[in-house]
Amino acid sequence: MALQTDASESMIASARRVGIAVDSCALLSPEFVSINAIAVAQMRLNIGEKEFSDSPDLDYAELYRRVASNPNNRAWASAPKPDQWYDTINQAASGFDAVLCLTVAAGLSASYDSARVAAQRFKTENPSVDVRVVDSETISGALKLLSMDIARAAELGFDIDGVISAIQESKSTLRTIATLDNLDRMHLIANTPHFIINTARILNIKPVVTFTTDEFQLVAKPVSFGAGRRRMFQAMRSDIGENPARFVVLHVDAEDRAQSAADELRAKFECQFMNISDFHPFIGFYAGPGAIGIAWQKL
Repeated sequence: MALQTDASESMIASARRVGIAVDSCALLSPEFVSINAIAVAQMRLNIGEKEFSDSPDLDYAELYRRVASNPNNRAWASAPKPDQWYDTINQAASGFDAVLCLTVAAGLSASYDSARVAAQRFKTENPSVDVRVVDSETISGALKLLSMDIARAAELGFDIDGVISAIQESKSTLRTIATLDNLDRMHLIANTPHFIINTARILNIKPVVTFTTDEFQLVAKPVSFGAGRRRMFQAMRSDIGENPARFVVLHVDAEDRAQSAADELRAKFECQFMNISDFHPFIGFYAGPGAIGIAWQKL
C-alpha cells in the first residue's frame, strides 16, 4: 500500500533514520534522487563493442534505435559490480547508521548478489552501520513505485525494520504487464519455447507478458497490438476494480503509444499518480521497439 501522510516536509526530514541505495533499473529521475537523498548504483549498457554508463542524461531512445539499425549487434545491460555497490552504500550511509539497498529482481540480474558482497564488506569495515540488501522481485516501473514508497517510509522516520516491512507490503500490491511488438529476442526474457516464437512471428501475433517473481510469463496471444492493449486493460481492471491506483507507463521508442495508453488509463481508472518512462535497457533491449508496459499499484 502506498504511504500517505500530512506531515510537513521539515518534520519528515528531521525524522529520517535510514539511508537508501537502489540500482538504476528503478528509473528514478535526477530530481527525485536529489530531493530524497538516494544513492544510485549505475548499470553498464553495452551495444556491440561500445559501453555506456547508465547516467541520468542517457538517451535510451537513441540506444534502442542503434540496436534496431543493426540487429546483429549484441546489446545487454550489466549489473553494478561490487565495488560500485560499495561506493553507493558508502554514499547512502552518510549521516545514517542504517542503509537499505534495493535491487532489481535477483532472478534476472546479478545486481542483488553484487550488492550483498559489497554490503558484507562495508559492514566488516563499518560494524556500526546496519546494511540490509532487499530483492525487489520486480522490474522497471514497479521498481520505481516501490522505490517511491521506500523513500516515503524513510522520510516518515521508520527504522530499517519498518522500512523493510513497508517494502513487503508494497510488493504485494505491485503488478506489471506488457505487450511486445517485436519478437526477435522475446525468448531471452519470457518462458516461451522457440517454436511458439517462430509461429507467433509468422502469424504476426503480438504477445502479452506479465512479470511474476523473477520471471516473465506469456499470458495472452492477441493477433494485433490493439488486441494486446485491450488484454492489458482487462487484466488491470480485474486486479484494480474500482479502487484508486498509481501507474507507470513504459515504452521502447514508442512515446506516442505510451501517451495514448496513459490517456486511456486516466479516463478509465481513478489515477492518483501517472508517469511515462522509457523501459530501462535491462528489459528494453529484449522487449524490442514498440513494446508497451504498464506497472500499477492498487491503493
